[in-house]
Amino acid sequence: MLTSLLVKVGEATNQTFVLPLLVFFPTSRCNSRCVSCDWWRSSGAGDLTLEEIDRVADALPGLGTRLVVFSGGEPLLRPEVFEAADLFRARGVSLHLLTSGILLERSAAEVARRFSRVVVSLDGATEALYRAVRGVAALTVVERGVSELRRRAPDLPVTARATLHRLNYLALPDLIDHAKAMGLDGISFLPADLSPFAFGRDAVSDLGSLGLDARQVSEFEAVVEQTIRTHADDLASGFVAESAGKLRRLPQYYSALLGGARFPTVQCNAPWNSVVVEADGSVRPCFFHQRIGNARRTPLPLTAPDALPSVPCTLDGASNAVATRCVCALKTGWRGAPWH
Repeated sequence: MLTSLLVKVGEATNQTFVLPLLVFFPTSRCNSRCVSCDWWRSSGAGDLTLEEIDRVADALPGLGTRLVVFSGGEPLLRPEVFEAADLFRARGVSLHLLTSGILLERSAAEVARRFSRVVVSLDGATEALYRAVRGVAALTVVERGVSELRRRAPDLPVTARATLHRLNYLALPDLIDHAKAMGLDGISFLPADLSPFAFGRDAVSDLGSLGLDARQVSEFEAVVEQTIRTHADDLASGFVAESAGKLRRLPQYYSALLGGARFPTVQCNAPWNSVVVEADGSVRPCFFHQRIGNARRTPLPLTAPDALPSVPCTLDGASNAVATRCVCALKTGWRGAPWH
């Protein structure tokens, strides 16, 4: 409760008093080749060393960090990923893992020992669609990994996250069904972020193939409405993380990209409760904003509290182009924050 109070005071005063959530990339390398991401192009040569990671971890108690989310890149590709995890755990923080799941089968025992939640990327309900979206034929491999993790840690929450775009927007109901068939605890959905500088991309990345045209937006709207009807129980139970209203935001986002609608309203207080540290030490307020520093050169406590409140982003996202187009707003309240 004290952490949430300090977050709220920070919002009111435009100061960062605590950073309960840290998103950390153990490596920039990836073993998928997703059409929406360029991390797979990275060699990982500039990744922080374990000694440098230890310095990041050592700063967290003073920042009030409660939860570290391993993301990337594919975290499990780093040979010393579990040594890195232990550095954070030694400071008393909890760990979540965002993973493709491709290496989950061989790593299940170590993952179960260290992480309190696992989120697996699931962008296709068939092997053919999975390969078209993620660039590798690995759906069966991911299914085996989830099964092995379930066997070793039946009480560990394991959910899926799907990014929907031109290649897979019609698969919305199939993905829900497939997540249930895999024995997952739930699934969440996002549209594809099409900004040029996120997810290892640069300004020359070609993202035009991911958007929807007007006909496809109409089809997507129809699929969403049908899914709301046919999977009402899954929405009511929370197996689908989004409400009906939030599912309707998915086609609205693509309609806005065409100029046919306003972007869904964004509410976010990420600069007052979280920070992203990429594999090379780059510090961002979130996945989408530009870098504000580097933990390799400047200690995190000197970078984040001073720089985060200056990010040109308001709680409703209305004053900044990046925030307006955000696909992943983090708005925490008194209850339900991820670090609780």
